[in-house]
Amino acid sequence: MATADVDKSLPRAEGRRQRRRELTRARLIDAARTLAAAHTAESIGITDITEAADVGTGTFYNYFSSRDEILEAVAEESMETVGAALDRVMTELGDPAEVFAGSLRHLVRHALTDPVWGWFIVRMGASHPKLLEILGPRARRDLHRGLEAGRFEIQDLDLAVTCTFGSLISAIRLALSDPAVPDRDQQFAVSMLCMVGVPPADARTVAARPLPEV
Repeated sequence: MATADVDKSLPRAEGRRQRRRELTRARLIDAARTLAAAHTAESIGITDITEAADVGTGTFYNYFSSRDEILEAVAEESMETVGAALDRVMTELGDPAEVFAGSLRHLVRHALTDPVWGWFIVRMGASHPKLLEILGPRARRDLHRGLEAGRFEIQDLDLAVTCTFGSLISAIRLALSDPAVPDRDQQFAVSMLCMVGVPPADARTVAARPLPEV
C-alpha cells in the first residue's frame, strides 16, 4: 500500500473507532436509564448495567468510573436534551405565561411518549442535583420573565421554582400511572399558572393554546 493510501486510511479507522466508542457509551447510558426508570438507584449494580447493555464489566470502566458517575451522565443527558429542545422553541413565544405553561405541558407529554424517560425523572425526584442544575435556571428564567412582564404575581421566586419542580414530578407520576386521562398536561398547566397569580379564566385560555412542535 502506498504511503498516501495509508495516510488516508488512518483518519477513516480513527473515525470508525470513535463511532464504536460512542455507540458503546450510548448503549451503557440507555441501559442505565432503563434500569433507573424501574428501580431505585441504590439497587442497581454495575453488573446489571453491563448485562443490560451486553458489554463486559471491563468495557464499562473504559467509560465510567462508578455507578454514580454513569447515573449522573444519564441524568445530565436526559434533562439537557429536553431542556435545550424547549429553549429552541418555547422562548420565542411572546407571552411569558404561554412559555411557562407550554414548557410544563411538553414535559408531561414527553413523559407519556417516552415512559422510560418519565419514570426515570420521577425516580430522580425534584431535589436531584442534575435536575436543579439543568432545569432550575430555565424555570427561574421563565418565572422571572413573567414577573417582570406583570403576568405573574410571585412573592418568593425560590419557593415558586421549588413548587414547580415538586408539582412537575407529581404530575408526571400521575400521568404515567393513569395515561388514559385526557388533557392531563393542560390541567397541570392551569394549576401552575394559577399558582403564579394568573386568573383562572386566563389560565385556562393560555393552557389550551396549541403547542409549538418540539
